[in-house]
Amino acid sequence: MSPTPTASKAPADARVRKAWAPRWLVFVHRYVGVVVGALMLLWCLSGIVMLFVHYPEVSRDERLARLAPIDWSRCCTFGGSVQASAQVSSAAIEDLAGTPVLRLRTAGGEHQVIDLATGRPQQRVSPETAMTVALAFGGQHGGGGTVTPVVRDQWTVSGEFNRGRPFWRIRLADPATTDVYVSQGGGEVMQRTTRASRVLNWLGAVPHWLYPTILRQDARLWGQVVIWTSLTGTFLTLTGLYLGIVAWRPFHDRRLSPFRGLMTWHHLLGLATGVLTLAWVFSGLVSMNPWGFLESPQDPAIERLAGEPPTFGEVQAALLALAERHPAAAQVRIAPFAGKLFVLAGGQRYDAQGRLAPLTPSGLALAGDSIGPVAAQGIMTAEDAYYFAHHEPVTLPAWRVVRRDATRIYLDPATGEVLSVADPAAQQYRWLHKGLHRLDFVPGFDRGLGWSIAMVLLLGAVSVGVGSGVWLAWRRVVSELGQLSARLRNPR
Repeated sequence: MSPTPTASKAPADARVRKAWAPRWLVFVHRYVGVVVGALMLLWCLSGIVMLFVHYPEVSRDERLARLAPIDWSRCCTFGGSVQASAQVSSAAIEDLAGTPVLRLRTAGGEHQVIDLATGRPQQRVSPETAMTVALAFGGQHGGGGTVTPVVRDQWTVSGEFNRGRPFWRIRLADPATTDVYVSQGGGEVMQRTTRASRVLNWLGAVPHWLYPTILRQDARLWGQVVIWTSLTGTFLTLTGLYLGIVAWRPFHDRRLSPFRGLMTWHHLLGLATGVLTLAWVFSGLVSMNPWGFLESPQDPAIERLAGEPPTFGEVQAALLALAERHPAAAQVRIAPFAGKLFVLAGGQRYDAQGRLAPLTPSGLALAGDSIGPVAAQGIMTAEDAYYFAHHEPVTLPAWRVVRRDATRIYLDPATGEVLSVADPAAQQYRWLHKGLHRLDFVPGFDRGLGWSIAMVLLLGAVSVGVGSGVWLAWRRVVSELGQLSARLRNPR
């Protein structure tokens, strides 16, 4: 009797693999990956540049530090262009090319610049005055440059510059090829760039934020483009993670991946960096606060902290009282607090009669109680999780008020002005955007050389994972489209 035949066991590597994902999902992931994957690669590479190069800006402190002291001998004639009963939201005396001017904004939004030497409203800054302002700001009280009228360009494209449009753009004759933007209406320096900052930002912030002028000048369109590309990038990353996980075989055979060559690297590296990639693209989506899902509501209690806006008559009287003291200051501005009018000059706080009136802790505590109910309040000398510097400095010490609804209000202890507000929505935004985007969850490891090196390495790893996928998808798409074209030309 011949022996009964037995089935031989197939080697592990010869096992027939089952389909590991729907064909349509692979197809969608591949074709979306060609376009959006390339954009995500651009985001990663430009993100490396942005670790070291910031978008150009002129901060309030920088502009103030470069202003000339106010010449009180030419001050202060206010004229009659503003009604004494008009409510004022902001007012400041500054030097403009040797002349003291009052920069005034009413509660209705009207903006005026008044020449305090003559009392006449200033209608438009001349190119010659703009050149003087730009040279002083650039530290060149001699020399020259070229003046060009500009309404909007790459470095003044966002809405925050609207209050200063149009501009005089002065290109200084210095080695850095500096451009200084001076508002034609108010004579304020609004922006400054150099040749190096312009070139480097075309490698960093401009592609990272999708900021070219042709797109960014339409804020609504730009916002929708960023939201939907970020959503698509989130979808692409999620599908990639799913496809990678179902194809991963750590317990089925000796090989972790069923693929060969570069596809193996894309598969395994994509798994290793997929969650990080998802965190970055999702936090980029959150940065746009799509459909207002983390929008902070208006808080009337905080808005009432300064009190009712003063009238122009009250502002005029307070500024005249201070002018009699001739304080050494580059700027004098009003700072209403708790229903009273105060004036800031040269780091000192004065009342409406021109007397020194430093703000006391008890005064700050009373103000904090007015925006309560308060759980805790007091002076803070170090940053916390919701009030911190990254690329931008913050004012310290600060007076922190924590309400029972978890809202945190940070006040300037010298003036009582609100520095920052972190309500529950803003706190969620801080972690879902800044936390995930900057990976600053570990206190003390959110900036500096060590953090930068870690971020470069992580961005590099994600770039390789995304870039390999783009290359593989591109090759496959080109091949498939070529085959389709051949079939259409030569149908059987």
